[in-house]
Parts: sequence; structure tokens; C-alpha cells
Amino acid sequence: MKWYFQDRPADARARQDDSNAPPGLVSLPEALLERHGARVLDPGKAAALSIDQTPPQPTIYRARTLLIPDYLLQDGDFLNDTDAPLRRVGMMLTSPDPDPDLAEGEGEIFQELRELPRLAVLVPHPDSRTPVVVDAWVALQALRAAAGSPDNRKLDNANVLQIELEYVTVGSGITGSPIDNGGGGIAGGPGNGSDVSGPSTTDSYLFNGGDPRTPVAVLLDTPTYKSDAQCDSQYGKRPVVAVLDTGVGPNLWLEVAPEGAGGITAGGPMADDPSIQAAIYAEGQHAVARGDRPRQLIKDVWDKPMTANPLVGELSPASGHGTFIAGIVRQVAPDARILALRVMHSDDIAYTGDILCALRHLAKRIALGAQDDVAAMVDVVSLSFGYFGESPDSVASNSGLWRAIKVLLGLGVVVVAAAGNYATWRRFYPAAFATEAVLPDEVPVISVGALNPNGTKAVFSDDGDWVTAFAQGALVLSTYPTDINASRSPELRMPADPTPPKRAALKPDDFTDGWALWSGTSFSAPYVAALVIRSLQKGATDAGLRLDLPGRNDRAVAAVERLRQQGHQDG
Repeated sequence: MKWYFQDRPADARARQDDSNAPPGLVSLPEALLERHGARVLDPGKAAALSIDQTPPQPTIYRARTLLIPDYLLQDGDFLNDTDAPLRRVGMMLTSPDPDPDLAEGEGEIFQELRELPRLAVLVPHPDSRTPVVVDAWVALQALRAAAGSPDNRKLDNANVLQIELEYVTVGSGITGSPIDNGGGGIAGGPGNGSDVSGPSTTDSYLFNGGDPRTPVAVLLDTPTYKSDAQCDSQYGKRPVVAVLDTGVGPNLWLEVAPEGAGGITAGGPMADDPSIQAAIYAEGQHAVARGDRPRQLIKDVWDKPMTANPLVGELSPASGHGTFIAGIVRQVAPDARILALRVMHSDDIAYTGDILCALRHLAKRIALGAQDDVAAMVDVVSLSFGYFGESPDSVASNSGLWRAIKVLLGLGVVVVAAAGNYATWRRFYPAAFATEAVLPDEVPVISVGALNPNGTKAVFSDDGDWVTAFAQGALVLSTYPTDINASRSPELRMPADPTPPKRAALKPDDFTDGWALWSGTSFSAPYVAALVIRSLQKGATDAGLRLDLPGRNDRAVAAVERLRQQGHQDG
């Protein structure tokens, strides 16, 4: 069995208790935290409002930013009301300018988009007479403590509940590096090595030496890619999957040339969107100018070969992640166009602020519905990253990310998200939004865990009442950037001196053939996203549920009906 919808509990709204769940992601290497201006929220050290406050659960957040609804950031009275409580902890807020790209639209959808959170940067208060450590968690606690005060008319509980941390999200591909002994390996047995049930020289899902990716050679021809006219005739339009990830690298199978050598082919299976990428870059630049340092900026769609340790040349853990995902969609739904939007860095980190910016602009384009715009034609969005929130209450209905996703759901777009690789039932977002309430004929979020090739659940996969489906995600074969040939050497070369040698063992990080094996729920999610596309295509040909139905509500109803036929249970 390659995939299935998981049976939901009778009361799908009853939340499984997270308090005693395995913790999942609780730390990142110190160098990675410093690079991204991030901190770990340690429950034992976190600032609290009172001795009775329930300690937060561990999460990772950016220290100098908060996410606040745009309409509040443009309200001078609200900003004035934040000044006194933040001054007491030595900080102040700086707000972004209004987003001109959202001013053109009218109606309920555009009002919802204008209310989504944007980046507000925290800086030392100019009146502070002592050195200040800027910390978003401390600032958020100060605002919560001041909420409801008669002196703060706009700083009421309803408004403060919408203020949240800018979480650091991590990709859901198995990682591991022999240079830094990074995680990702899952031991063959549950103990510390004395009771392993598998080979003692390797970790499950990682090959000898700890590398999670293995280059392979593939001899298959590329699948047939129907013309636009054929898709229009059969389905109403060409189906489109948006992949928010590390972007795309060169690969002949995807018809992507090296950067500067033709780029993404306009008529091929891959597409990019320079205007959305420019919006992400501009918003990041604006935050940096206001004092958000260090913030790593995402400039374009290209997944460039990068190394976390340049002097060593070791490949970064998420390099090729987006290209690999695109190849999965290409294999399963070959007629689909894949819109690559880069929101993740090659070191496996993405910021919720960048993700929100991408989703906001994507939803705007879908709402405008221009016929010649690939972004406006998106049917499914695939997300292969996530984070653990500090409290179940703080990441449910008040979450800006959930509100952005809900706008897409209301537009008839299916959102598929990876469940994470931490072997926990603690909620991993955005996948855990699968349990949030939607209207009866509204498209749900689909959260996806990973299966082994034999159909068993992979030991690394998260699980719980919030996981909707399981699909193959261990030792998946897919496309990889052909410009990646990192520093590791074959274990054997004969003779050793000539370059290149006449005979050699496999070079474990030479991907110039363009294919790799990799594991993680990161790769289960796009598999299900592509299966949804196939289901929509079948509905178009067999039941007349064409992909160009004039009303987005009609398309949403069609998508929901197809999912029900495949076993999805409404929650």
C-alpha cells in the first residue's frame, strides 16, 4: 500500500493531549540559531506573567520580530498603547509600511488578506538607560500582561491574542552530516545501541557515513507532458501545484537549465514567479532596515549549491529539497505545472514571516484569477516544513498562518502539509491545522505521515489524531540538482594520484546525474498533493468536474467530493 487516509477518531475535534508527548524539535545547533537570529524557548527559563502560569512548551523563534495583523500595525493608537508596556522591558515596536499590492483588491477575500499578520521589528527603546537584550518572547509577555488595562484602549485581549512569535520552521526531510554529527538518524532499536535490532554500523534511513541523500542513476525517459490545448480540452485547464520550499535547481528531467543558461522553461513543467519572490525579498529587506539583524534574505527561486561549512565543503542539509519534491509531483502527476516559490534556506530553515508573505501574495493572485497567470491557476499547495508551538491554544484559531491557509481553502485550493519526522504526537504546524474546523463543503488541510516501502509506518514519522493520511516517504527516488558535487570523496580510488582516477567507488555527494534517494515526511506530502491532482483530473474527465469551473466554491465542492471518494473523513 503506497498511501491511505487514516481513520479519524469518532470525535475528531477532541484534541489529543500534547503535554505528555515526546518533545520533538527542542533545539538547533548554536551556529544555526546565531545565523538566523533565533532563540530556543526553554520552559525552565522562559519569562512568565505569574508563578501560576503554565510553563510553555519548547519552541524556536526569531528574537527581534513579532507577527501582528497589518490593520493593527497601521493603527497609530494601537502602536501608542504598546509603547508603555514595551518600554518597561526596554523595547519598542517598529511597523512596516502598508502593502501596496493588496490595496487594489476589493471584497471579503482581500479584507481577510489585509488582516493577516506582517513583520513588526523590535528594537531597544530610545528611552532605555540600560543595555537591552531584545527578545520577542519577553516583549509578547509584556504585551499580554498589559492587555485589558484601562490605560490601553487598543491593547485589549482580542488584539493581543493575535500577536505571535515569528516561528522558525524546519524542513521535514531526514538530515544528518558526518561533519557535525547532525541528527536525523533513527537507531535500529529503541535503546542506546545495546539492543539494536538492525545493523549496528548505520542508522535507519541513513546510509553508511550518515548522509541522508544517496546519488543514483535513472534510465527512464521523461513522462509525456500534454500541451496546454490538450489539458484545456480534457480538464478545463492545466492543473497547477505550488511548492513552497527551497526553490529549484537545474535538472534535465524537470526541464530546468542552470541559472543564467535559460532558466525555467516557460512552457515546461516548472514555473517560477519573480513578483512573489520580489515581495518576499522586499519584506525581508524592510525588516532588516528596521533593525531585524541577522535576517537571512531570500532573493530568488534558485536553489544554489550551498555548504554550511565552506572550508570543508560539506553539503547543506536541505540543498535540493525543493527540486526533489518537484520530481515527485512530476512522476505522479506528469501533466501538472509545478510553481516553485522559494521560502526555505538550504540549511533547512524557513521563517513564518516569509511563508506568510508568500501565501498572502499567492492568495491575492488566485483571487484576481488572471487567465494567463500560473499563480492564479493553483489547485494544490504543498508544504514540507513545520514548527512546534509553545502552547496548543496559541497556534490554533488565532494563528496567522492558519488564517492565511484558510483563505486558500476558501478559494478552493487543497493544502497538503508534512507531519514531521520527530516520532511524536505533539502537534506540528501547519500540518496539525488539519483538525481545525472548516465549512462542510470547504477543502480541508491534509496532513501526511510517512510509510516505508513495505507499507508500514516509518519509525521517524509523527502521528496522532491530527495526521490525516500516510504515504510513502522512506527511500523515495526523485530528481536532484545536477550542479551539486560536494567535497566528500569515494572510499576507494585506484590509482589514488591521477585526477580523475581510472576506477573508484561511489562518490556519495556527486549528484550530477540528477537523481537521489531520500527519506522524510517532506516527500510523503507532495506525493499526496500529486495524487489529489490526479483525482481532480479524473473528476474532470469522468464526472464533468472541470478544473476551470467559474466559481471557486464549485471547484472547492469538486475537490471535497473527490477526496471523500478516496476515503477522506470529514472532521
